Amino acid sequence: MMKIIFVCSGNTSRSPMAEGIFKQMTSGVEVSSAGFSTFSGEKASENAIIVCRKHGIDLSEFRTTNVSDVDFNEFDLVLAATESARDKILKLYPYVTAYTIRQYSGEYEDFDIKDPSEDSRGDYVVCFFEIKEALEKILETHEEFARD
Repeated sequence: MMKIIFVCSGNTSRSPMAEGIFKQMTSGVEVSSAGFSTFSGEKASENAIIVCRKHGIDLSEFRTTNVSDVDFNEFDLVLAATESARDKILKLYPYVTAYTIRQYSGEYEDFDIKDPSEDSRGDYVVCFFEIKEALEKILETHEEFARD
């Protein structure tokens, strides 16, 4: 079974949304997420929970994971929300296969998915669909992911 981890800064918005979306889109893939500036065990952002719930994804029980609590040897693929997060992962773990989500999809010139503003649910909606679109492109172009 392929193991993939999504990484962003806080593991409260982009990477949990990516994790939830990808779990909904695939089968036979183990999916998780982590962040650099978080304590393990925190809740996802309230806006992320609300936006995902509207699309059939339940993040209410989601808990954050700090990258320092992750054994990156266990993962086949690391997908980051931004080039900065990808570069940090590659600096810390030069042996891993890491890309940004958009970079791995092969469809974008701008590889970053912007962190949504906590006080704007609209930013979360935009972020959700940016992630979903890039993940759909990944599924279209990478045969290693089984699709439901």
